[in-house]
Amino acid sequence: MTKTLPWLTVRWYSLTVLCLVFACALAGCSIGGNAMPEGNDKLDSRVLDAATTGTELRLADATDFDWDQAGFATEGTLASEIEAAFGDPVSKEKRYTASPALFIFLKDGKVTKAVRVTPDAFHGKDSLKKYGRDVVLAPAEGRKGFLNWRE
Repeated sequence: MTKTLPWLTVRWYSLTVLCLVFACALAGCSIGGNAMPEGNDKLDSRVLDAATTGTELRLADATDFDWDQAGFATEGTLASEIEAAFGDPVSKEKRYTASPALFIFLKDGKVTKAVRVTPDAFHGKDSLKKYGRDVVLAPAEGRKGFLNWRE
């Protein structure tokens, strides 16, 4: 019996570790999509500058990654509404609350990045829509502080 006990112990340990790894992987898949919200200092500062100075910002000029469509959600938007608009989950919470706006970037119809943006400069009427690569964040009627998404 002492000869089989170490073998059983090793096998039990291996099975336990394997189950733990599988459970963690399964839990990770169920909490959100491939692109969870992240920060991007360059994009955030360019958006803040455009809102503060009341100048236009071509969104493609403020990003250094590949995308062909973009849009945004405002703070408090239901995660299910974001997923319905952009096709992929981007938050493990029921509502997005990490920043005043969440920019969502897609490539070939799939969400590739979700970027937290700190300026509270966007109108809800422009949210949850997809815009092409030529989208411009333009000041509302020449005023500082608010930016509209325009193609």
